Amino acid sequence: MLKKILIPILILVLFSSHVGSPGVIFEGLLGPYRVLANINPPDVVPGTAMVTVIIPENPEGLTMEARPVYWSAGLKGTPKADPLYPVAGELGKYEGELWFMESGTSSVQLIMQQGEETFETIIPVMAVPTAQKEMPMELGIVLALLGILLVVLMVTIVASAMSDSIREPGMERTAKSQKRKKLGMMVGTVVMLLILWGGKSWWDAESKQYRDYMFEPLSGTSTFKSNPDGNYMHLAVDPLKSTQGRVTRKISFIVPDHGKLMHLFLIRKGDLDVFAHLHPERLDTLNFRVKLPPLPSGDYHVFADITRYTGFAETIVSELNIPESSNFRLVSDEAVVLGRDDTYTFSNPVSNKLITLDGDIMICGKPGIKTDLPGGYSAVWETETGKFEAGKLYNLDFALFDPSDEPANLEPYLGMMGHAVVLKHDGSVYIHLHPTGNYSMGSQQMLLDRFKSGKIGFTDIPQSLSFQDSIDQVVAFLDALPDAERDSLLMGDMVHYNWEDPEHEEHSMVSFPYAFPEKGNYRIWIQVKIDGKIVNGAFDVEVE
Repeated sequence: MLKKILIPILILVLFSSHVGSPGVIFEGLLGPYRVLANINPPDVVPGTAMVTVIIPENPEGLTMEARPVYWSAGLKGTPKADPLYPVAGELGKYEGELWFMESGTSSVQLIMQQGEETFETIIPVMAVPTAQKEMPMELGIVLALLGILLVVLMVTIVASAMSDSIREPGMERTAKSQKRKKLGMMVGTVVMLLILWGGKSWWDAESKQYRDYMFEPLSGTSTFKSNPDGNYMHLAVDPLKSTQGRVTRKISFIVPDHGKLMHLFLIRKGDLDVFAHLHPERLDTLNFRVKLPPLPSGDYHVFADITRYTGFAETIVSELNIPESSNFRLVSDEAVVLGRDDTYTFSNPVSNKLITLDGDIMICGKPGIKTDLPGGYSAVWETETGKFEAGKLYNLDFALFDPSDEPANLEPYLGMMGHAVVLKHDGSVYIHLHPTGNYSMGSQQMLLDRFKSGKIGFTDIPQSLSFQDSIDQVVAFLDALPDAERDSLLMGDMVHYNWEDPEHEEHSMVSFPYAFPEKGNYRIWIQVKIDGKIVNGAFDVEVE
C-alpha cells in the first residue's frame, strides 16, 4: 500500500539546480520527433523568455507554438499560445518570445501541429525575478529633460488659464491680471510638485515591493565535525527571509530527487582537484549530516541541490573548511566505506602546479582525446566542434570504455544513465546535468497531474510536518531496496533515448545537452555506473 501511495513522488527528480546558468534545456520526444529545446527565462518579471526549439529531422508542414503555464493557474488560466517562427538559414530550428507576467513555479507548453495531428509537452520553468534593471544614463537624461519641459509647460498653462485666457481680446494686461498670472504660476508649481511627489511615492512603493519579492536563494552554514567513526559535515540551512514563496519554499516541502532528499557536491576551491557527490541525511527540518570521504584540507565549494513537491528546485550554496588535522590519505575507493551512492575522485589541479602522480589521481581530459579514468576505464569526449561558444547549445557526448578497451556496459545510476556537473573555474557558474537536460521529468509529471486535476491556487498545500514525515518514509523505503528495483522505480516512465547514430555504434555513449552561459574556463565531471561501480571522469574546456 505504501508503495502505491508513494510512487508519484518517488520519481521526482531535480528540475534545474544551478548557479549562474538560468537556461532550461529539454531533450525528448514531441510526438514522433526528437526535439531539443532551450528556454531562457526572464531575470525580471514581468519579462520575456526566449524559446528555441530544434528538430534535427526537419519535418515539413508543421507549426510550433508555446505558452507559459503556471502551477497555481493551470491550463484554464493560461493565455493563448504564441507562435515560434522558423529561423532563416537553419533548418529545423524555431524561435520565439513568451511573456511571463507573474513569478512562481511554472512551465512552458510546446504545441506542435502537423496536418490534423497535435502534439504537446510540458517543460518545467521557474519564472522568478532575479534582477532589477538599471535605467541607461542616456535614457534617463532624455526623460529628465522631457519631464522638465512638461512641468514648465503645465505651469505655464495653469498661469495662462488664470490670467491671459480670461482677458478680453484687445485689452491690455493690468496689474491685477499680472497678479493672477503669478498666483497661477504658484498654484501650478505646487500642483506639479504634489503630482511629482505622489508619483515618486508610488514608484518607490512599487520598487520596494518588487525588491521584497525578488528571488532570494537559500543559504546554509557548513561545519566540519570529527567523530570517532569518521569525519562528518553538518549543513544548517538558514531560515528563509524572503517574502516570496513563504509557504511552498519551506524546507519541509522538499521531496526525493533520484531517491535522495539532497544531492551535495563538494569541490575544492581554487584547484578544483577534489570532487565528491554525497547524499546527506535529514536530522530535522533545517539540519543535514553526511559522512565525508578522506578529503585533503582546504576550502571547499558546497552546492546542495533540493527540489519541492511543486517542482520548484534550487541550489543551497555554502562553503566548508576541512582542517589540516583531518588525517587525509590518498587511498582507493575500496578502502573507504561510504553510502552506496556516494562517490569522490581526485584530478590534476587547474592551476597546473606540480603534483605527485598516483594511480588514484586522473589527468583531466579534453575534447577529442582519450582519457584514462579511475579503475582502468577510459572515456573520449566526442563533441564535434573546433571551439565552444557561450550561449550556443551543444550535446556533450562522452564515449565510455571498460578496462579491456571494449564499449562499456552502462547501468542506471540513481535512475539516470549519467550525471554531470559543470563548474566555471571561479565558481560563478555551477549546474547539475542529466542526459535529458536540466529539467525534471518528475516535475513534468507532477505539473501534468496538477493541470489534469483542475486545481488552482494554494488551498490544497499539505501540512508541513506530516508531509515531512511521509517523505522520510519514502527515503527509508527506497534505501532498503536493491539497486535494480530502486532504479526501476526512480526511472518511472522515463525513456533514456538511444538515438540511432551510425557513427557511434561501436561504443556506449552518454550525452548531456548544455549551453555554456558565458565565456571562460570550465571543468566538467561526468558520473556513470559500469559493472556496478560508479565511475568518475573529469574534463577541461575553454569557452570563447
